[in-house]
Amino acid sequence: MRISDKNFKSALNSIVPENKKLLIAISGGIDSMVLMDLCSKNIPLNQLHGIHINHNLTDQANEYEDLVVHRCIEKKISLIVKSEKRNDTKGESMEMWGRRVRYRNYFKTLNSVNFDYILTAHHADDNIETILMNIDRGCSPRGLRGIIPKNGKIIRPMLVYKKSDVIKYAKKNNINYVYDLSNNDTAIKRNYIRKFLVPKLIEKNNLIVKRFSELSRTAQNVIFKEKVIMQHLASKIKIDLDSSYHLNDSDLLNFSTYFKIRLIKEILGESELPWRRHKYDLLRNFFVKSKTGSKLEINNKWMFLRDRNKWILYKNRSKKIKINIDEFGSYNFNDITISLKKTEKRNFDNNINSELIDFDIIKKKHIQIRSWANGDKFQPLGMKGSKKVSDYFIDKKIDNFNKENQLVLTADDDIIWICGQRLSDKVKITNSTTNIMELSLFK
Repeated sequence: MRISDKNFKSALNSIVPENKKLLIAISGGIDSMVLMDLCSKNIPLNQLHGIHINHNLTDQANEYEDLVVHRCIEKKISLIVKSEKRNDTKGESMEMWGRRVRYRNYFKTLNSVNFDYILTAHHADDNIETILMNIDRGCSPRGLRGIIPKNGKIIRPMLVYKKSDVIKYAKKNNINYVYDLSNNDTAIKRNYIRKFLVPKLIEKNNLIVKRFSELSRTAQNVIFKEKVIMQHLASKIKIDLDSSYHLNDSDLLNFSTYFKIRLIKEILGESELPWRRHKYDLLRNFFVKSKTGSKLEINNKWMFLRDRNKWILYKNRSKKIKINIDEFGSYNFNDITISLKKTEKRNFDNNINSELIDFDIIKKKHIQIRSWANGDKFQPLGMKGSKKVSDYFIDKKIDNFNKENQLVLTADDDIIWICGQRLSDKVKITNSTTNIMELSLFK
């Protein structure tokens, strides 16, 4: 599409309403300089503000800055220049760092000047590159979507133009720009795709840009439908008091493994983050092959558990708890609080998370709150003999997640309370009890 004032305004107005204040990201390269020129001709100056990020990475950095400053003065566009300096960041490439600091500065500036949107100069060829990059990594429909015209506060009105259109416009309008010499480094994958793959595709099929744009729109429609499905699935999730997520087999029956994995991403708050292929494969295999009791560590924060006829997603709390109680009061453990306090009441509340015990029985003993362990035994209230804690869990059909996180209260190593579950008969109150303690668990 030949670039003109008319179709640029049309493309912009199809994304954002008129009279919005726009922050233009201006690097000094050909794409952003063309974008600035189009904006200066078609948008009132009081609605425009420029921002340039000097990354200080190459000898060209100051050349970029000088050109942008000069042209903004010439065009009477207000400009903010930000200077960054890269410190070695483990696990972060130069490209990743550059993108991160750019967008961080864009959004900070957007708020400081009280503008509405950020304009970037991505074009149709950039979209092809992005989709090919995503395919190379392995991607879902979100990867096939590529670059979208509007993503929150970020607006890309030049996605309707090919790179060749941008070059023609720059020549016709005598637009100065700086050519980024780092674009010649084909060791960078995107540069390789840009210099070798995309030109070959366009050479073989002059409609390829259009086809990729159509693919992007189709993927966007698929993502919209996904959201509807995700909302339906989310309504079936049971969230326990301990912030664990329970997914019943019956609710997932008619959904593919793909949607189950998408649901997990949603719960983890990572729906917009790209996952490496191995993580998808781990979850796919877990859904297909896991048996009751199987666990999967998704990351250092989340665990996934298969339990009978359901799936449980919960915070990773593998660290065992062992706390000595030297004085009574409230104690916090992850998402729960256990309270020990003396009380005058003798009547039980109708609440399994609260118990009354004979304080005199334990007052001279060593009190401890700890995670339960295999081999633990206790005397359940109302019983004469002892019972394994593990057998109690089986009888009560307590799932593996809750078993793993179960706490017990001990007195001289004798379990007096499976917290929130069952009291020991050894500490029950009787008619002769004079001092009473209330044990409570809050989630």
